[in-house]
Amino acid sequence: MANRAQTEDTSWLASFEERAGGGAERVPKLRLLGRHGHSMPASAADASGRVVFDGVLFNREELRRRLSGPIGAGATDADLVYQAFRRWGEDALHAVRGVFSLILWDATRDLLLCARDALGVYPLFYAVSGSELLLSASIEALAGHPRVPHRVSRMALVKYLGHRSANVEDTFLAGVKRVPPGHALRVTRAGHHVFRYWYPVRPDSEPEWVGEDAFERFNELLGQAVRRCVELGPAAIYLSGGLDSVTVAATATDIARRQGLPIPCALSLVFPHPDCNEESAQRRVAAELGLRQTLVRFDDAVGPRGLLLEALEMSAGWPTPLQNVWNPAYQCLAREAKARGCDVILTGGGGDEWLTVTPVYAADLLRTGSLVELGRFVLNMQRSFQLASLPLFRNLLWTNGARLLLREAYWWALERGAAHRLLRQPSRWMEARRRRRGSATPAWLAPDPELRREMDRQSEVGRQVAGRTRGPGGFYFRELYRALDHPLTTLELEEMFESGRRLGLRVLMPFWDAELVRLLCRVPPRLLNQGGRSKGLVRPMLEQRFPHLDFGTQKKVVSLEFFRSTMLNEGERAWRSMGGVPALAELGIVDAVSVGRAVREILDNRRLGEAFRIWDVLNLEAWLRPRL
Repeated sequence: MANRAQTEDTSWLASFEERAGGGAERVPKLRLLGRHGHSMPASAADASGRVVFDGVLFNREELRRRLSGPIGAGATDADLVYQAFRRWGEDALHAVRGVFSLILWDATRDLLLCARDALGVYPLFYAVSGSELLLSASIEALAGHPRVPHRVSRMALVKYLGHRSANVEDTFLAGVKRVPPGHALRVTRAGHHVFRYWYPVRPDSEPEWVGEDAFERFNELLGQAVRRCVELGPAAIYLSGGLDSVTVAATATDIARRQGLPIPCALSLVFPHPDCNEESAQRRVAAELGLRQTLVRFDDAVGPRGLLLEALEMSAGWPTPLQNVWNPAYQCLAREAKARGCDVILTGGGGDEWLTVTPVYAADLLRTGSLVELGRFVLNMQRSFQLASLPLFRNLLWTNGARLLLREAYWWALERGAAHRLLRQPSRWMEARRRRRGSATPAWLAPDPELRREMDRQSEVGRQVAGRTRGPGGFYFRELYRALDHPLTTLELEEMFESGRRLGLRVLMPFWDAELVRLLCRVPPRLLNQGGRSKGLVRPMLEQRFPHLDFGTQKKVVSLEFFRSTMLNEGERAWRSMGGVPALAELGIVDAVSVGRAVREILDNRRLGEAFRIWDVLNLEAWLRPRL
């Protein structure tokens, strides 16, 4: 059985610097810095170096067999990882499977290597202070170090409010960087750089699609992913009535019974809005699986102050601005799991990302003239999602279809000098794009002209790089790679980790298992959509397991309307309670008068489509105030 989940606060800090040796020479040294009341991650060392390993190693026995050396029965995960690096060098990154952040100093190779697991379930951040490199899985641990600047990044804040593209290595603190998921930071005497070491599918070669055995391989790897989670200790499951969490719950229950492990308990949140109330399905699934269920009404979970004020208070004490506005309610469920003695909470997160076909697949079908297949894809989306027909057609045929082809053709022509004069000298075209982009950016954002120009410049560079990116696999695979490195995806994973860390739990998502994701990226869209609906890999099992719950025809449940109405209903009180956004205005992120007027118009005119602005500005304001 794998190691049980640690229940201590693990916000450790590591230091790497060249310290004075016996003579005038400088000797590089990796140290773990003790912090009162905090446990330290596992480490292993000898005269040739040291490794710090925080997380869970999934393939302990496999590594032990492959290393076949004098490794004692009591070897820790850190011992095995260290021996793997001693044997294989950097290639050990491909042999170590698990969820982790690790730091390795190898004196024989004069190399420091700092890596994060393939999909970024564990975070890893770093800061440079003179000759010292500080590393931690916690931004707070780094920010609390006296030699790390506490200054927030104005550019990160304006990009976030403007929904602009950002560099995944950047954080909201100017002095702190992150190692992205699936990446490693290599430090030598020549300098340091970050590189990707893990790919679900190599971007430089044509994808090798899996065949008709996809269902069998999927079920095998899903079972492995869930087993890795439930073997960490007594488990709970965030159980909605949707396909993803029900799949995880059914799989986890079967494994627990088969292996004699504690049967998971179900944690269910009942939303009051009819669009997202799944109480009937939640109750019936838990009953049919024989799970103890804690079912909490949403209003009871967030308390009398309401969602918005609770979320803003949570954001103020969080390392980064809160991503999931529902987090206060789920923290209530997590505390219940902790009270029941659970070490792990499983979620269905990742199902939407890896079990569905991205809308940009429409561009690939248009490019190849596969109009019949495109028609099937449109019908599939209609059957699977609660979307009106006209916006759906526009999204697939234009936004994620023809427009992407035109943009790609533009960059292709520009690079080859074969374009029209307007393309070879695209200043007017680019200026028109900038004007359109500017009109979509709120007038109250970045009142400092220099800050706004720099935001526009960085965003344009990012879009140009994205537009020029071509390679095997078409738009479909380009979107998969982009999703892996998207800052919002990384922030959500880090927030999930932080949620568990604060309660001494692990919050894990089996659908984010690296081996399972590697398979799902190579399952052809026609199999992902088998049966004429999305998530065709799980619907047949759920139909057979729960024949009376209509999982075969279920559409995706969305909470968008509930979110919008909540922001409008609670926004007035929250705005008055916060007294506006003086901290954002002080930094020049927003114009206080203009943003106040904009919020007033959204509230007075019940502008549902702009309700997210209330959350955006108040969330950043709440997070920023304690840091000024």
